[in-house]
Amino acid sequence: MTIFQDDNLEAVKLLEQPWKAEKLLEVRTGRVRPVFGIQVQSAIFKNVRRGPVAVNQLGCEGDQHAFELHGGPDMALLQYSTLHYRRWKEELPDSAHLFVPGGFGENLVAAHANERNICIGDVIQIGTVVAQVSLPRQPCFKLNHRFQIKDMSKRSQDLFRTGWLYRILKEGKVQAGDDMILLRRPHPEWTIAKVQYYLYHDMRNEMAMRQLIQIKELGLEARTIFENRLKKQYEDQEKRLTGGDAMLMNIWSSYRLVKKQKETPRIVSLTFERTEPSPNPEEVHPGSHVQVKLGDRKLVRAYSVVAGDANRFELAIALSETSRGGSHFIHRNLHLGDTLLFGKITPSFPLSTEADEHVFIAGGIGLTAFIASAARCQQEGLSYHLHYLVRSSHDVALKRYLKSLGPNVTIYDKSAGKAFNAALVMGKVKNNTHIYCCGSDRLRRAIAEAAHSMSVCSGHLHFETFEVATSGDPFVAELADSGRTLSVEGEKTLLDALREAGLEISSSCEAGNCGTCRVGVRSGNVKHRGTGLVEAEKCSAMLSCVSRGIGTIVLDL
Repeated sequence: MTIFQDDNLEAVKLLEQPWKAEKLLEVRTGRVRPVFGIQVQSAIFKNVRRGPVAVNQLGCEGDQHAFELHGGPDMALLQYSTLHYRRWKEELPDSAHLFVPGGFGENLVAAHANERNICIGDVIQIGTVVAQVSLPRQPCFKLNHRFQIKDMSKRSQDLFRTGWLYRILKEGKVQAGDDMILLRRPHPEWTIAKVQYYLYHDMRNEMAMRQLIQIKELGLEARTIFENRLKKQYEDQEKRLTGGDAMLMNIWSSYRLVKKQKETPRIVSLTFERTEPSPNPEEVHPGSHVQVKLGDRKLVRAYSVVAGDANRFELAIALSETSRGGSHFIHRNLHLGDTLLFGKITPSFPLSTEADEHVFIAGGIGLTAFIASAARCQQEGLSYHLHYLVRSSHDVALKRYLKSLGPNVTIYDKSAGKAFNAALVMGKVKNNTHIYCCGSDRLRRAIAEAAHSMSVCSGHLHFETFEVATSGDPFVAELADSGRTLSVEGEKTLLDALREAGLEISSSCEAGNCGTCRVGVRSGNVKHRGTGLVEAEKCSAMLSCVSRGIGTIVLDL
């Protein structure tokens, strides 16, 4: 049966070519960890394993599952065809760099076997393992986040590009280069794609469902769905595909640059408008940042949002002397009328709701973290003061916002001899005053030391770094699970090196503040930077966006 859901019939003919054998290209496993910057964990990011990997009834040794309904005897191994990745790249070019082997969380990577020529019940020899095809993979909302496409999970199931699952008939070992050989095919009429057709398209075909539940090799997940439908009980596919409101993807939206203004010799302000405005745009909350894709869209950076809402907002960005491409691109290559892709505006440095008073301390471009916060305090009549440190009067940015704050702002002009005295400022804070600081390491240390000497509650201190030095001595990172070794050059971050090696590491602020990009460290010394880890975590983790190894380190990857 040919299923014409794909409009490229030539590609479908290639996929439907008979399959009997091929070589296994890769074996991959992964561990459960927080992903995508949302309240969810997953083992979808799987790393290449070198050498033989033991396989038992529950799957590959070292592979984990975050969801209780994932895994189990019917779902021991997941396979995906590399032929699909080429198609995805052509169809979804904005996410092309993410469509690489392993992207769908597969354990087994091979080319020619696919949903249109593999059948339920197929028995396949893989190395010394004998496995049986049990189920189509049911895609969930995590694929939307994985590929930054809001309906990726639905696309994959509608086009029959989900991968499929195995149960293990004989335990053993597998490794890249092993022969994959079809031993038996008891149900040649029931390809994975055909089963999916009745799962997702012709959902009320009782004749087909009665035939399917008679296939003893069909896994329990699909069998239960068909049995329930025969009882007129239909599952909620929408929740699986989207995850509900709490798991909606941080969708990339297109914005056009409508204003670019030079604030200081080093700082430009930029106003962006959404190309497809929302009817009810959410206002910018205090302490928000937004991610943006720059250049070839592989370069992702995060910046504090000065003011605005989801339809129109303003940024202010300094040209960094140590730019890794972001500020350089914005200052020199971004012009009026250009469009960029932005993520969702996210509060990352919010105001404390328990404070009686708020004290903001901004060094240079760190001011951008506090304009919205100070404006909210002004609007709601909260007690606050903004201390703004600059090298000279020429470095004062965003004057129009500062003017509206009136006497609640003090500007410290170093060139005019007006120096900031951390001890003096901290000495005036009250018992329930919260202090927020965004600036250089030197400024943050001064605030921390003054606060400590005056016994200020550590819970009342909030630090954010607008820029952290990311360069340093070269080091070597060994990936424990895969055995791979990466050389991290002096001007490159560990995060960049891991991404270039094909590992998709989640990140958000990329300045060491949020902790999203943390990776586990099994051994070795680390030069920690940023504020995203508490002291107790530094013995077993590091921030891949800013911290650096010393010599050779071993990562839990």
